[in-house]
Amino acid sequence: MVILEEIFNIKEIFQNLGTFTVYKLLPALLILLIGWLVGKIFGKIVRSVLKKIKADKYFKFGRGFEVSNVFSVIATWAIYLLFIILAVDILKIDILSTILLEVLKFIPLIVEAIIIILVGYLVAKYVQGQIVASKASYSEIMGQVMFFFIVIIAIDLALHAIRLEPYVIDGIILILVGSIGLGIAIALGLGLKDTVARLAKKYSKKY
Repeated sequence: MVILEEIFNIKEIFQNLGTFTVYKLLPALLILLIGWLVGKIFGKIVRSVLKKIKADKYFKFGRGFEVSNVFSVIATWAIYLLFIILAVDILKIDILSTILLEVLKFIPLIVEAIIIILVGYLVAKYVQGQIVASKASYSEIMGQVMFFFIVIIAIDLALHAIRLEPYVIDGIILILVGSIGLGIAIALGLGLKDTVARLAKKYSKKY
């Protein structure tokens, strides 16, 4: 009798577990399906908006790379993660829910970092164009130097935005600032050499 009772108890536990799983799994799967559809639609909307404002025209980093696609993927996966978290909450998997929530919180920081880099790139291209257009001595070299200098600063700010401490990049910026300052000082020194000599000679005769 005791053995029969134990068998019936085990059977009841599995039946309850099966019912529990089905009742929670079906809504979770439905939420994932809705999330997949919403994510796809939202990603396409983001891509379409960026295409209309011609964002890809201003940011050209190489063949096949499009800013509209990058933001479309980020927007799509942000929606996916949101619905995955909702599905995981229904299944009561607290640890996974917490991890996914932290990942979701990180996405706005990534977007902010990307925007900083893109704006920095635009500023760098503009400054480079202005320097080259001046057609001064070594304008092309100076344009390239300023371009990379501004881009590195933008990357540094972007890494700070995602809560990283880019010590190496900070060091590179300090070296570049020192190098540019030294280069300008040498250029001015060589350029004004004759003028300074002439003024010194003039004042020495006067006094």
